[in-house]
Amino acid sequence: MRRRWTFACAVLPLILLMPLNAQKQTAKVGCFDKTAVVVAFYRSPLWAETLRGKKEEQRRAKEANDTAKLKELEEWGGTQQELAHKQLAGEAPITNIVAALQPAFVEIERATKVSQVVPAPYGGKEESVDVTDALLDWLKADERTRQVIRNARKNGK
Repeated sequence: MRRRWTFACAVLPLILLMPLNAQKQTAKVGCFDKTAVVVAFYRSPLWAETLRGKKEEQRRAKEANDTAKLKELEEWGGTQQELAHKQLAGEAPITNIVAALQPAFVEIERATKVSQVVPAPYGGKEESVDVTDALLDWLKADERTRQVIRNARKNGK
């Protein structure tokens, strides 16, 4: 009986710690190329739907002769265009894009078994996995968009 108790005391902590060690060793973070995702986002059906909604608002504002709403929408368009240019140049954060991609991040985290999805470069201790292609797929990036991204990478952007 004493031998069994000694064995249990010696082996049980090792068995209990095994899953924790295995999980730490396999923890991975999904990283994505910001430039690629910015290009794909602004060329995506997701963004096109946002623009369609704004164009419909503009049409209704014109019909109602709502000059204040028309001015607001014109300012929104200019602000969004400026933001997109700055994001592409790496001069503005991509918080609006990250917020829009939250459903994609959840799907990609499950599918690729990563703990989180973050922009590259990732400076943490966990191993990183490139999930850019998965995000491009989620954004329904067509071949033309992918070619634009490849060209941007070649040109160092």
